[in-house]
Amino acid sequence: MKMKWLPNAVSISRLALAPLIGYLIWAGLTKGVANRELEWAFGLFVFSALTDWLDGFLARKLDAKSELGGKLDLWGDKILVGITLLALWAGWIVQNNPHGDLIAGALADPLGIAAGLFFLLAIPVRDSLVTRLRAEASVKGISLSPTFAAKSKTAVIMGGMGVLLAGLAIGMSELGYAGFAILVLGALMSIWTGLSYFKAAKGTGS
Repeated sequence: MKMKWLPNAVSISRLALAPLIGYLIWAGLTKGVANRELEWAFGLFVFSALTDWLDGFLARKLDAKSELGGKLDLWGDKILVGITLLALWAGWIVQNNPHGDLIAGALADPLGIAAGLFFLLAIPVRDSLVTRLRAEASVKGISLSPTFAAKSKTAVIMGGMGVLLAGLAIGMSELGYAGFAILVLGALMSIWTGLSYFKAAKGTGS
């Protein structure tokens, strides 16, 4: 008997691991860099990112594609990326505040606030708006299929996060900066593809 439940189980594992990864990033960054928490966060993030490919592969291999599976895969990505972003931002703010306080650190670091807002608006907020737009278009019988660029931006974002976490885990600033640059590229791709969705929806009269 084919294990058609397996792809959904893989997607659920990504959802379940996201809060743990966020906690480990936060706990690690409040201590500095190159510590056990960040090593675990990096390892679990890489595993979770790989499940984004694995659940789709298994669904095709086992002929187990379903509406539920699609939603689990979609929200698994969104929650993993969103929590990781929040944890990186909050941990960075606290790490750079001598008193170790998130609110005081945020108030003392307007550039950090601006960077955090940029990434949050460009990635999770954009994703939520596009998901809503596609759902509304679907109700009207309009299909807004994801483009290659839209699919690729998730891989770029997760890749950037992975490289950034690797740099933090081993204390290599150059690797961290490279990951940050890739993450910026992913955020810009997210904005661009998001605008493309809205342009396509407007063009179809939705």
